[in-house]
Amino acid sequence: MAVAAYASLLSLMHVLDNIQNPDRVHRLHVDKERIQSLKEKVKFLVDFFEVYSQRKSQEMEDLASQIAVVAEEVEDIIDLHVVDQLREGSNAESYRQIALLLFCQDINKVIEKIDSITTKLMMVKEEWADVQEPQPVASLPVSSTTLPTASGKNTMVGFDEHLVRVMDELAGGESNLRIFPIAGMGGIARSLSSNNLYLEVSFLDDDKSWKLLCNKVFAQDGCPCPKLETVGKDIVKGCRGLPLAIVVIGGLLAKSNIREEYWRSVAENVTSFANLEDNEHSLKILSLSYNDLPIHLKPCFLYMRVFPEDRLIEVSELIKLWVGEGFLKLDSGKTLEEVANEYLEDLVDRNLILIHKWTCRGKFKVCGFHDLIRDMCLRVFKKEHLVCVPKVQRINLSRRMRNMCFLCSSRASSEESIDVPVLARLPSTSAPSGLMCGACKTMYSDCTGLRLVKVFGQCCRKFPQHTKLRYIDIRAPHFWDRVAQYELDFASPSTIHLLWNLQTLSIDSGTSLEPMALPSEIWEMPQLRHIMVKLAVLPPPADTQDVTVLDNLETLSFIHNFKCTREVLERIRNLKKLKICYSGNLEDWSYYCLYNLAHLHKLESLFFIAKYLLLNKIALPTSLKKLYLSQCRIPWEDMMIFGSLPNLEVLTLNNYAFQGPKWTNVEGQFTRLKFLSICFSDLVRWVADDVPFPVLESLSLEFMNDLEEIPSSIGDIDTLLSIHLNSCKASVVASAKQILEEQHNNGNELQVVVDGGRLQVDDS
Repeated sequence: MAVAAYASLLSLMHVLDNIQNPDRVHRLHVDKERIQSLKEKVKFLVDFFEVYSQRKSQEMEDLASQIAVVAEEVEDIIDLHVVDQLREGSNAESYRQIALLLFCQDINKVIEKIDSITTKLMMVKEEWADVQEPQPVASLPVSSTTLPTASGKNTMVGFDEHLVRVMDELAGGESNLRIFPIAGMGGIARSLSSNNLYLEVSFLDDDKSWKLLCNKVFAQDGCPCPKLETVGKDIVKGCRGLPLAIVVIGGLLAKSNIREEYWRSVAENVTSFANLEDNEHSLKILSLSYNDLPIHLKPCFLYMRVFPEDRLIEVSELIKLWVGEGFLKLDSGKTLEEVANEYLEDLVDRNLILIHKWTCRGKFKVCGFHDLIRDMCLRVFKKEHLVCVPKVQRINLSRRMRNMCFLCSSRASSEESIDVPVLARLPSTSAPSGLMCGACKTMYSDCTGLRLVKVFGQCCRKFPQHTKLRYIDIRAPHFWDRVAQYELDFASPSTIHLLWNLQTLSIDSGTSLEPMALPSEIWEMPQLRHIMVKLAVLPPPADTQDVTVLDNLETLSFIHNFKCTREVLERIRNLKKLKICYSGNLEDWSYYCLYNLAHLHKLESLFFIAKYLLLNKIALPTSLKKLYLSQCRIPWEDMMIFGSLPNLEVLTLNNYAFQGPKWTNVEGQFTRLKFLSICFSDLVRWVADDVPFPVLESLSLEFMNDLEEIPSSIGDIDTLLSIHLNSCKASVVASAKQILEEQHNNGNELQVVVDGGRLQVDDS
């Protein structure tokens, strides 16, 4: 229960941070000193579990269980008071005094409980023996004091070609996934990811097993520390030649101190499973890696069980969910998303999570994990009782079912579903309590304190929201869904501000072509991090004395005819990703104040759709790394404005973003551009006398019906890895082939793909 206690405490820390937000606290009648005192007590317990979570005793388990319960109780009490005060919205002195008194009384009670548990916890700590001194470190060669890691693309010396490729897929790999069956995974067939591979692999022999382990731990073919060789070979022998087990154990050892005593403890654990059946044996070995995880990684790893088997998981979605569940510890100077990426990278290095695709900028894009690891995750999750209260709601309006779970939209059969007991129904809720399916009932052990509120219109009448939600994802029917079409809208009067913990709002309005009007109360929600709507109108903030700054907001998309006034942008000053589109009467571009975009100094990604954009009416921040333009019909002569952006890495030009027959590249432009994509263009001549993009890695040209050829100087780019062509003239393909041959003659491995097929050097 230590993991559950730790996760509950972290979640509570985020709630306390939220209530302390300067743009929040001045609207509430709470005692700031008591909140700070409570926060310090919670932080003390968080720090305690980070140090002592590996200590196992029944007293520790019991107290951890109590802490998890109390942390949830505190969240519930705070939610009750905050929601009631936000709903009342009164600043009358009499109401303020009563609200403050009631808040203090309830907080004092839970502080007493936390103090009592903490005292008992300290008594248990005093009974423990002194912390064991670190064991002597096995000696390493002087040049190997810092060992390289074998993350990312693995290279294993001494294996035959096919085996190398299979092992590479177990520990990493790239995109262009194919699925192949592989034997030897715990005695049963398993599906793994592969680039372009289909074969069957059996268990490894002792020699290949040892080489694989060394590659994962030391990033080389052998062991640089002779004292570890004997015990290391005992470890791989205990893995029974199972590649997945060796890879995961290798990740465990690579992350640990290189101590002979520690390796012996791992060997003893592995050999103790010798008499178990294959599947159970594999799960036991894999569990060693989980047990060795630092506690801050355990909640994030265990949460992976919510994804179905063989599911490919978008990394951006996973990170939003981790943040929403409150699993991440705030680190000074870093955003929660940055912390989440570090956690993910650590789990990838330990081979507990596999990366299937990378972005064109080299970041993780799609991940997943092996079925056996998921089985192990499910087992541990049941023991830990990690998540008690649902913080995520997924509404799928395209499903035609009478009884649907209000949390996940799955079928809620009468045999297993339950009506959610509602502690306090808010007046804005006219719908009955939400119906919960058996899976969610099992997942969430405590739904007795939910306060339901009706945030969306009639189309979502079966899906009420509750005030502890942090992540809402709504999907409306598309044209291929044979169900009634819904007009997705917000309830009136708006109650969305009562979802005071909401961080991510994601809405796909289906086939609707009309922009969805966001409620003005959005501007009263400083905890929001991501607003993602298929097409939306964002109203201007109300002209009041209280100015709420959405400092946490990182994503805002897709906003229709967005007016970028200084007053608006100053409220979203930390925005990193913005998607905007413009249509209708756009004769007066100055009305939209696009020149103010330059003041978004943290903006990294801009997605811009507009017809006939006038460049003298726009200014872009130098922080931009990714730019998508569509329908703008900008003259190619004006490309220099974008080429001067010092940090631009990805440029996508779609649907006549630029127009005109000739584009001449200018030397010294696009100094950091790695990915260039042009789709649908009337470009005829592309002129580049010198190397136009010095660090370009990928070039994609699609539906370039008029383009004559690719400049030969593109072939002089040393970093170029791939050229992708689709529906281009034969002369363009011929120029790409010439570049391929030149690169091949120079010993470079350039990949050229034409209409889905890879071009070979010896093709006629």
